[in-house]
Amino acid sequence: MKRLLIAMVALFAITTVASAASYKLDEASVDNAIESAVEVSTVDLLAEIPAQLPAALPASASISAGKSPVGAILLTFFLGGFGIHRHYMGTRPWMWAIYTFTFGGIFGIVPFVDLIVEIVATVEDDSIARYCGNTSFFMWG
Repeated sequence: MKRLLIAMVALFAITTVASAASYKLDEASVDNAIESAVEVSTVDLLAEIPAQLPAALPASASISAGKSPVGAILLTFFLGGFGIHRHYMGTRPWMWAIYTFTFGGIFGIVPFVDLIVEIVATVEDDSIARYCGNTSFFMWG
C-alpha cells in the first residue's frame, strides 16, 4: 500500500511539473526532417526477397507442427491462469497479459474451459491443430 501511495504521489508530481506550454516546436527542423525522408514502398521491400523461396509450404507443414497436445494440456493445467498455453499454441504475443490481468482468465474459468476443450480435442482427434493460431480470447469460440 505504501508503494502504491508513493507511486501515485510521484505520478501526480510528474504530471503537474510537465505541462504542454513548456514544450516548443521547431517547425524548421520538422520540415527539414520531412524533406530529407526517404520514401520506401512495399514493392521495393518485396524486390529484396530472394526468388528461391518455395511457392507454397510443403504438405507436411501445419500450424500445429511440433505442438504436443499433452504439452498444451500440462501448460494449461499448471500455468493456465497466465495464458502460457495460448502462447505455446501460437496466439497473439500479448494474450498472456489478458489472461493475467483478468485474474487468471476471468477468475480461472477460461483456462478451465480451455483445459476441457484441449482434452476433448486430444481424445477425439489426437490433435489440437484447430485451436493453434487462434487469436481470439476464447480459444473455443
